[in-house]
Amino acid sequence: MTGRIARLLPSPGGIASAALGFAILVALWWSTSALFHVRAVILPSPPAVWQALLEMAEAGSLRQDVLTSLSELAWGFLIGASAGLLAGVALARSRALGAFLEPLIETFRFIVPFSLVPLVVVWFGVSIAGKIFVVGYACVFVVAINTAAAIQGIDPLVLKAADMLGVRGWRLLLQVVVPAALPRILTGLQLALAYAWVSVIAAEYVGSSAGLGYLITNAQSGLETAKVMAGMVVIGILGICFSQLIILARRIAVPYATSSGW
Repeated sequence: MTGRIARLLPSPGGIASAALGFAILVALWWSTSALFHVRAVILPSPPAVWQALLEMAEAGSLRQDVLTSLSELAWGFLIGASAGLLAGVALARSRALGAFLEPLIETFRFIVPFSLVPLVVVWFGVSIAGKIFVVGYACVFVVAINTAAAIQGIDPLVLKAADMLGVRGWRLLLQVVVPAALPRILTGLQLALAYAWVSVIAAEYVGSSAGLGYLITNAQSGLETAKVMAGMVVIGILGICFSQLIILARRIAVPYATSSGW
């Protein structure tokens, strides 16, 4: 049991390497700020950013902004990923639906979510619905394409063997197709989550009254660079956490597949 749990967690060597990389980055940042006497409004030192982070945490504004961004991310990812999974299955299993959906997906996936933000502000105002729309849009095509490719990439011999054994319909989907396609589907979900997190922050830059994106733009307008960088640090840390959660889910769900991670 202990060995199984250990296999699910990041390796000590991976954690040490990541910690060393971050330590070197902070050291370079600190030394650049100190040695070249860079003004705080241009490049605040790590202690100044840490102090700004503590002040926002104590005031409660940081917690509110984080919760707002996480709420928008959760709803948008849930809706977009669900729609992407359904569209991906339809693309792979139905020629008629595939012929209808594929041109639409290929067209709209090249329209980046950020370009929709001005329209979203007009359609939804500054409500949470607009951010959820942008996040869902960012997810749906990535998940759909990876899901379709995962199902279409299943070895035909596996499907033929299942048919010979009488495994058809929902049993075929749940017992054969899903386990075989799951590694690549989870890869698509990992990519979609990264796009979703970037998209929700970008959507909050315009027409928003809360969230980490709003925190950054509000601090920038007051030339509070330390707060800007504190917001960036929080965004990066949460992004790493999301990525590691997907990797952990992959290791639990498909231990037979290799995955990148610490």
